[in-house]
Amino acid sequence: MSAKGHIIRKLLRFAGRIPTRYKLLYPFWLSAQLYETNEVVSFAQLPAAFDGLTIAYASDIHYGPFLGKERAVDLANRLRAMQADIILLGGDYGEDTATSIALFDVLPKLSAPYGVFAAIGNHDRMGDEASFGLLLERMRAWGAYPLLNDARVIVRDGASLCICATDDIREGHPHFPSLTPHATASDFVIYAPHSPDILPSALKQGHFDFDLVLTGHTHGGQVAPFGHTIHSSSRYGDRYRSGWIEEGGKQIFVSNGVGTSLLPVRLGAPAQIHRITLKKQQ
Repeated sequence: MSAKGHIIRKLLRFAGRIPTRYKLLYPFWLSAQLYETNEVVSFAQLPAAFDGLTIAYASDIHYGPFLGKERAVDLANRLRAMQADIILLGGDYGEDTATSIALFDVLPKLSAPYGVFAAIGNHDRMGDEASFGLLLERMRAWGAYPLLNDARVIVRDGASLCICATDDIREGHPHFPSLTPHATASDFVIYAPHSPDILPSALKQGHFDFDLVLTGHTHGGQVAPFGHTIHSSSRYGDRYRSGWIEEGGKQIFVSNGVGTSLLPVRLGAPAQIHRITLKKQQ
């Protein structure tokens, strides 16, 4: 590891000692709170077979100095309690590849009627290729299907729904053609890349048509007083900061995520997990 890497790790360990249990230290306290939202979104093109389908979504766990085993177990229990048809994890499971692997060693296993799927984030790729391969193996053994330039198709009553994601745009190698055959043959497509920064390219190039986007990465700005990010992790600033966005005729949902990076601090951007219900527009 480089000297810079050692310094960063020391700073992270120091910041991880800052107490988050005292409401008096509000930004630190808020970083350790986890809120659940219920989202209902309607589509005219949703097949009737999938009317009422539910998705439990959690992104940006960032297991490591700021989020330990106790909170990871609580997260799993809360996702399980949502009793969703699909569980979808949005990437950045740790601070680097090693801590992403460690998360799946402590996270209680989850299951859902139509499966557990997992996108790949930039922090998940902060290691060598051998370590990243080990992470993918660990995710599969845990019970999640990695959406690494890949897609899965769910069939119900003759209708098909595709869940897909490209590799991370910052640290990985996105490859749209890998998704195209599955997406174009499906009646409804959920595109779930880790970062919304890939969306302008996806919308402009039109590799395939998608109906709903679920994404994270931004942490809602993490520190976003008055709804504006002080320092955005997105190259597009506040364009994809948080919540529901309509762009190019597509419904996009950006989660604030679960964990934090750099500092265990949140302001104006509480940590979130979501239960999303798809409805057929009447």
